[in-house]
Amino acid sequence: DPRPYLLIGLKNLILQIDLDRTSPKRLASGLGNDILMDVHYREGRVYWVDTHTGVLSRIQLDGTHTKKLLSLGKGISGLAVDWRGNSVYWSSRKTGMIQRAAVDGHEVKTILRDLSRPSDVVIDPNARFVFWLSDGVMSGIQRSDLIGDLISTLLEISDRLLCLAVDVVEKKLFWIQDVGGELSSLGSCDYNGNLVNVINQRLRTKSPKMSLFSDYVYLTDSESQSVLRVNRHTGEPAEMLKMPSVPVDVKVIHPMNQPVEESRAVFTPGCKTDECVKVCSSPGGHCKCKSGFRLSELEDSCEGSALSPFLFAVVMGRLKDEVRQESLWILIFMDDIVICDINECAQWNHGCSLGCENVPGSYFCTCPEGYILLPDHKTCREMQPCLENGTLCEHACTHTIEGDVCVCPVGSSLKHDGRACTGCVSVDRGGCSQVCVTLSPGRWECECQPGYQLQPDGKQCKALGSPPAWMLFANMVDVRKVKVDGSESTSLINETKRFITAVDYDPVQNRVYFADTERRQIESVSVDGGKTEVLIDDLVSPEGIAVDWINRNIYWTDRGRSSVSCSRLDGLNKTLLIHDKLLQPRDVTVHPQAQMIFWTDVGVPVAVWRAGLDGSDRTVLIGSGLVSPCGISVDHSTHTLYWSDITTGHIESAGLDGSHRHTLTHQQVGRPFDVAVFEDTLWFTNWKDNHIYRLDKRTGSDVERLDVDSVKPASLVIVHHLIKPGADLCLHGNGGCSHVCESRLGLVHCSCQSQHVLSSDGKTCLHVDASSLSSSTSSSSTSAGDPKWSDQMKNKSPNYESFPSSPLSSERERISEKMVSDQGECFSLNCSENAQCVLEEGGSVCRCLSGFTGDGHHCMRKCVCVCVCVCVLFICDPLVLYMACVLEHSSALSRPSSGTPLDMTTSWQRGDVVVCPSTHDSYCLHDAVCFYFPEMETYACNCAPGYMGERCQYSDLKWWDLQQAEHEKRRNTAIAVCITLLLLLLSITATITYCYRCGRCSETRVPVDVVSEACVCEKSVTETPSISPQ
Repeated sequence: DPRPYLLIGLKNLILQIDLDRTSPKRLASGLGNDILMDVHYREGRVYWVDTHTGVLSRIQLDGTHTKKLLSLGKGISGLAVDWRGNSVYWSSRKTGMIQRAAVDGHEVKTILRDLSRPSDVVIDPNARFVFWLSDGVMSGIQRSDLIGDLISTLLEISDRLLCLAVDVVEKKLFWIQDVGGELSSLGSCDYNGNLVNVINQRLRTKSPKMSLFSDYVYLTDSESQSVLRVNRHTGEPAEMLKMPSVPVDVKVIHPMNQPVEESRAVFTPGCKTDECVKVCSSPGGHCKCKSGFRLSELEDSCEGSALSPFLFAVVMGRLKDEVRQESLWILIFMDDIVICDINECAQWNHGCSLGCENVPGSYFCTCPEGYILLPDHKTCREMQPCLENGTLCEHACTHTIEGDVCVCPVGSSLKHDGRACTGCVSVDRGGCSQVCVTLSPGRWECECQPGYQLQPDGKQCKALGSPPAWMLFANMVDVRKVKVDGSESTSLINETKRFITAVDYDPVQNRVYFADTERRQIESVSVDGGKTEVLIDDLVSPEGIAVDWINRNIYWTDRGRSSVSCSRLDGLNKTLLIHDKLLQPRDVTVHPQAQMIFWTDVGVPVAVWRAGLDGSDRTVLIGSGLVSPCGISVDHSTHTLYWSDITTGHIESAGLDGSHRHTLTHQQVGRPFDVAVFEDTLWFTNWKDNHIYRLDKRTGSDVERLDVDSVKPASLVIVHHLIKPGADLCLHGNGGCSHVCESRLGLVHCSCQSQHVLSSDGKTCLHVDASSLSSSTSSSSTSAGDPKWSDQMKNKSPNYESFPSSPLSSERERISEKMVSDQGECFSLNCSENAQCVLEEGGSVCRCLSGFTGDGHHCMRKCVCVCVCVCVLFICDPLVLYMACVLEHSSALSRPSSGTPLDMTTSWQRGDVVVCPSTHDSYCLHDAVCFYFPEMETYACNCAPGYMGERCQYSDLKWWDLQQAEHEKRRNTAIAVCITLLLLLLSITATITYCYRCGRCSETRVPVDVVSEACVCEKSVTETPSISPQ
């Protein structure tokens, strides 16, 4: 037998050494500081993953043929090789998943998901089990089969489990558990969690890795910078093998550690092991197919999961798998749903050097962190500093054989200038106002947050409904309330001798909070003005203030005490959060959903800071390029941080983690003191000329000064019901509702209990007598025309003025008709405008009208996104020959006929469609016709023959030729069938005529002699007149 030896993963290299500590040899180097590794002995290869970059690589055991296979993502917590199935398994605490791939990096598949921080995955391919550690409320060991079925928990303990190893010969599991202090224990059990044995063992390391061979356990120890050998039966004193650097993983290499036993699985008759992956791994013995394939009808082989050739369907929409990050086209055939896409990355990588991601009908290449995708969109290259042109590139520059090249993040593309980037992960976020969704490199689309609507340009988002936004700003001597354009200024405070620089508001109680540096206190006042209320009065120099509208707290900075503090909104429970290493804190803002606070500090170090809501996890977010950071604000619609530097004149932005830092202005705005953001606009106060300005939040362009009546504007905020999402307006005074209050998108919606209706103010509920209401409705035919009766019913009808206005409201009033029941409880149900109250056995219920969908309380028009999908030769591509979002009426979509896709239409009322405005003359390409749907506020194109796409931007002449050929074939077939039928009809007619004549002849036939005699006589008679007399 070959001699066993150790493979030890050190920082940046893998070392090979014999068990007797002789013959050390460097196997590989330049690997990264923290790696996980495993071995495929029969292949003679070592597989490892750099946990920081997530790149999976392999090398021969002789140190040759190094190859990078796949990007697994950051946070990998375990790696194991299936030496029988030729697969690599890995776990991720971050995603809670265990995944696998073939040893060549292909066929990536998620085996288990929604796990509790899985780590240290190990495998016994002979028993067809995968084991891993789980780290939840209790630490434990869990088990599953190799395809993710039959999950079970083998062991749960209160101590933290540190590592796991498997003995595939004796069918045992071994682990190390932390019992506190410097004491650790070595434990073992069988594959069912039985026969538990625990041995105390002093081990100072908190992140060991373990490997087994014979009677010994080999462990890494970071404290002693060595590999320990411990007797696994007795736990006798460990032998120590000193390493040149901290060991991060260890494996014993010997064929005994990877035996191949004869399979004991019961195979289902007909299973083809050549075409199924992990065949018969479940007790029932069912084939499991590769990703991108499906099981055949006989369940004995795998085939492409495309549809039948020349199968046409109506695409109802698109789904996105948030875990796998895959989009799927969904086709509807009556009640059937099929998936019209295959995973192009499952079988091959299409030339992608490290990563391949599937999208509907296509794919694109990706790179792990530390690598960049070259402009060919296929090759990943490690970042190398540019020699000359590094400062000219917007994102990054790398040096290649061809010279310096500007590169962009994955998911974006290089602009035509070869320097700037555009896309969802670029600084401009693809030009999107709020949400950018990547479809593929060079392709993305913009979306909006709830409550906002995407504008016709496909990028900007505007808030829906009313009331409109307005502005609050600290004016040194008072607090002022103005429109966002600077008009109609009103003071909320009439007192003098004030010095107010900080202001914020609470949307729940509709109160304004401000800090007065002159009086050294924090006060509040109603948004309509009036008497002020002192909340905190023992401050030194309060300069920043922020209201947490969800957790009902207030945060402030005190420059005089160099602190950040918080309390309840009523001033109680005051707590000092941050004081150490804080010199001159200026402004503060809060993000309750992200559970973070942000503040600026103009002391030493000058920085933008971030911490948890309780002051924990404090960190420097931005620490360079700052002089005097002053105001700071959060755009909750994009989760973006904005701040101003009053000395440099810069206004900058970055993500909540400090990424994607971008400078909007470069000294052209004077001395910006504070900033506020809403929709696509950023407002700031300028202490150079004491005015308020606004500009485009994405580009910094379109700077405009507002004509505001002010003394010295300082802090400012924009007030709108969508700016502070998640506020529960019903917490204070039940939102003003007399009965039931519901808070949705920053607005209060009131409803009433049984026997009550909502009054015209939208908040008060009026009692209704059911008997009088019944008599009134029964005589409606005579009283409907009575103006007095009509006015009375107006006051008793549900009022929806508190809802955001909708462009569909006028038509909804025309389409929907409220049906009044003879029971008062119909009024209390508060049915939607597009619903009616229906009496059933269990009581009254709301049901949506025809053409609408919902729960009866919220009914919306049914909308169908129509396009055509063609599957040819088991390859399915969505061909968007005609795509529009149309309103579904009584003539619902039926199953497509055998006609061509161009013949397939969906009926709608012509009044719902208008010609596109002149601003969209070039929206549809290649002579396509542009339509605008006013009710849906969207555009669509009717493509000319031979073109497809949302804007008819793609040419598909080949498809058109195929369709024409198919038409010709069908026409010829039809002609041949008609001719055949005609000939058959003629033959049948002739046969029937012949038989009919034969029947008549048989009825009139006489004996032969008579016929002969008659013929002779007839002949004689006929010949007699011809004899001439003699």
